[in-house]
Amino acid sequence: MTGMAGDERSPWRRDFWIAAVAVAVFAGVLMVLPVPEPADPPGGPLPETNFAVVDVTVFDGEEFRPHRDVRVEDGRIRAVGQRLRLPDDLPRVDGRGHTLLPGLIDAHTHTYGMVLNDSLRFGVTTVFDQFTQPSLAAMKRPARESLARTDEADLFSAGNLATAPGGHGTQFGVPVETLTGPGEAPAFVAARKEEGADWIKIVWEDGGTFGADIPTLDRETIAAVIEAAHAEGMLAVIHISTLEHGLAALEMGIDGLVHVWGDEVISEEDAARFAEAGVFVIPTLSVRVAAAGESMGPELLEATEPQHVSPMQRQTLTGTFPRPVGTSEAAVESVRRLHASGVRILAGTDAPNPGTGFGISMHGELRLLERAGLSPAEALAAATAHPPDAFGIEDRGRLARGRIADLLLVAGDLENDLSRSTAIAGVWKDGFPVEAAWVASYPKAPDLYLISDFTDGVEASFGLDWQETADSLRGGSSHATLSARDGALHVEGALVPGFVFLWAGAIWSPGEERLQPVDFTGRQVVRFRVRGDGGDYAVQLFGAAPQSTAPGSVPFTAPPEWTEVEIPLERFETANPGIIAGLSFVATGDPREFAFELDDVEIR
Repeated sequence: MTGMAGDERSPWRRDFWIAAVAVAVFAGVLMVLPVPEPADPPGGPLPETNFAVVDVTVFDGEEFRPHRDVRVEDGRIRAVGQRLRLPDDLPRVDGRGHTLLPGLIDAHTHTYGMVLNDSLRFGVTTVFDQFTQPSLAAMKRPARESLARTDEADLFSAGNLATAPGGHGTQFGVPVETLTGPGEAPAFVAARKEEGADWIKIVWEDGGTFGADIPTLDRETIAAVIEAAHAEGMLAVIHISTLEHGLAALEMGIDGLVHVWGDEVISEEDAARFAEAGVFVIPTLSVRVAAAGESMGPELLEATEPQHVSPMQRQTLTGTFPRPVGTSEAAVESVRRLHASGVRILAGTDAPNPGTGFGISMHGELRLLERAGLSPAEALAAATAHPPDAFGIEDRGRLARGRIADLLLVAGDLENDLSRSTAIAGVWKDGFPVEAAWVASYPKAPDLYLISDFTDGVEASFGLDWQETADSLRGGSSHATLSARDGALHVEGALVPGFVFLWAGAIWSPGEERLQPVDFTGRQVVRFRVRGDGGDYAVQLFGAAPQSTAPGSVPFTAPPEWTEVEIPLERFETANPGIIAGLSFVATGDPREFAFELDDVEIR
């Protein structure tokens, strides 16, 4: 009786034994939890296909989660969690002090050449292309359905864009099917869908923000294209340069803007209207600040190992716009207000415009989004989870079970220092590691100095024959004609008003295709003989990114008597004058008629 009474008066004794049992059970659980096996630190060869990154801070597409393990199996993410039970023989990467995130997605690019390789080396595993040749998009499409080893980012694309005859997008020498009125919209959209376009891209650009007068679609046609896209079950996005056009596109039912404007700051009330309509915005601040004369290029090159940057990336990063356009402050503040209102922001660079580079500029875009008020997590979401969510793509953008193993491992804490994103410790595409260093892939020039002496017409000793070139290729009205006479190339024509920068003359491409870059490393000078009307001309050297940056240009005079001219390659403002995609001799400047002759053109 006494003992029973004592137990009733001392319930702590029962609690003690309960607690003791609980501690024993907890200790037993700890004994059977997996203990991390030795892991290889980043820096050596990275494992592939089946492996784990252990004890790493994960950014899963929405938020940072410390001390996580990520298991990859057969090119997909099998599990993400703390202290995962892993097979003893599974290769491991020690993630301590690192951040692991989904491969970045650049939501605004223009694809050509080797740019998908450049993108991938910098952790951009997918690009959303906003205008390229449909044939190129079709060629790249199968890779995104495969988990095979690749050295390129996956490509999704609008393909051909909707623009007016002579409008923005027609100036790049790529065939473009244009529209002249709203009645053509249904057939236009149906044709894009048949080509395999992933969405419809519309251009509303009159050139006013940079002092030009460019034909553009009218409002009725734009509205008709949007309606036709929705009828086909496709998204419609639009290129605009002004707030006025952005607000008008909102009223037309657009799904997304692929630029933010730079002319004025949006009001908080109008920003809320975009949010209420569910319109997403790809600000492309990288190109906006570059257009305003504040390129991120120098900062990014300083933060990056030189061997990781290709000549093409360096060329476009160091390129500049002819004159400042808009202000970076207006663009950045508009993004701040859009984001604060709840508008979904997608990271995109508009590479390869001047001041941008494929892959590398996404790291600048992250910094600019942070400058516009996004937290590190929000900026990274704009570059990972938000683009596939906005465009309806479900297999990438997040670190989650079943997603493609497109991974970016960064040395450092991105939650507290987003600029660490350039400290890349590893990239995996479809579970395969990606080589970090750029590997030269340009064909070598033949061991010939003489390009042409014109004894056999306009033929060249290698590369393509000489061809006319003029601003008419980009919507201007200047023109030139070529003919071989008495062992020399005769060039005559006229510079005609109608384009921002007038040019006309002759061009030679050293590769098998027009403006294909060729490696002339070791050559020192361009040498030629010239005579003509006494006027001023220019030699233009097209470098590693010939389609996207202005060529390096050096002036010369064509006197009445034959004169030899020698120009050191280093005088041409290109990132690498040894990489040459084209050489042109042109009249430039004010409107005029011109005539000159060339002979004995060499690169030696």
